Amino acid sequence: MIKKLNSLTILFIVTIVMVVLMMITIQRPNDVSEDYSILFPELFEQLSGVDTIKFKSAQDEFTLFKQDEDWLVKERWSFPADFNLVKRALIDIAEAKILERKTDNAEHHLLLGVEGVEDGGESIQVTLLNGEQQVADLILGTEREIANNTGPRQFYVRRSNEDRVWLAEGYLNINPLMLNWIKSEVTNIDRARIAQVNIIQPNGQTATIVNIGKKDKFGVPEMMEKTIFKYDQLGYDIAGTLNQLRMEDVQPLTDFSRGDSEVVTAEFITFDGLKVITETSFIDGFYYTMFRAEYDASAVQAAPEDIQQLDVLKTAALVKQEADTITEELKPWVYRFGGFVGTNMMRAEADIITKSDQVIPMPADITGGF
Repeated sequence: MIKKLNSLTILFIVTIVMVVLMMITIQRPNDVSEDYSILFPELFEQLSGVDTIKFKSAQDEFTLFKQDEDWLVKERWSFPADFNLVKRALIDIAEAKILERKTDNAEHHLLLGVEGVEDGGESIQVTLLNGEQQVADLILGTEREIANNTGPRQFYVRRSNEDRVWLAEGYLNINPLMLNWIKSEVTNIDRARIAQVNIIQPNGQTATIVNIGKKDKFGVPEMMEKTIFKYDQLGYDIAGTLNQLRMEDVQPLTDFSRGDSEVVTAEFITFDGLKVITETSFIDGFYYTMFRAEYDASAVQAAPEDIQQLDVLKTAALVKQEADTITEELKPWVYRFGGFVGTNMMRAEADIITKSDQVIPMPADITGGF
């Protein structure tokens, strides 16, 4: 029995040593006699012609395509992709630099994470096309750990039509999930422009907050600067709802049904006459919102002096154009938001302010001033 155990132990140790030696062998740099400094040497000059990007991994499979100057997500009702994210990814792939030549033995691909999606691996395959013509095809494998990870990172990569593996350097932050490529910013209206917010409940009861005459300062019309919010920054947060507003998911209005869910309407009105109307319902734990906008000349009013100095207010012509753009881009869609944003678009007055007679008084000072 002891001899058998010893034999198994020896076999285990030998196996471990062989695996370690194999890893050392395939990760050790080979002599390179040619200049392989750029992974795709001709790609940078071809980027302007790339009109399709295909992503494939064990987690997701989707396609981005270019229409005029916009990038769209094919499998998400052709919803806009994040242009900056797409541009950055294309440049990063084009600028990826080869550091070392690695194994060309396909049996070793699994160890470096470049075995390909069809083989059940964890790699990410990115294919760039110009029409039907393939421009580049990258299989992105395991990231190599380095001591200083503040700059470019190192990855094991492979061109899909080759067995050769390379250690490449670059900012290859390729996300394998489709939702992370969608343009998540819905609106970006500067909080300083907001003069008034009305939140209208299904029964008609309305909660209103207004700017009280100074940048980032808000209150309810009856109390103004004496307003006591449920928490200090609540008025500021509600007024800033449309500032860099990001959604979690989106779907076409034509595919959406509120069912029996109630709708709360909010009006965000700026000093220069822009009115953005949101309609929000709480359904199965999520907040779903529709948007439209209009120019309201009767809402135009003089902004506080410190806001006028910011140069954020617009002319009537620009506001009309802004309202048309918001409606055209947002009205066909229903956006899903998380709790913080969704709650602020649905708050009743009782959820916004605390009545002065409900404030908990400070205890009497019985210390004699000490």
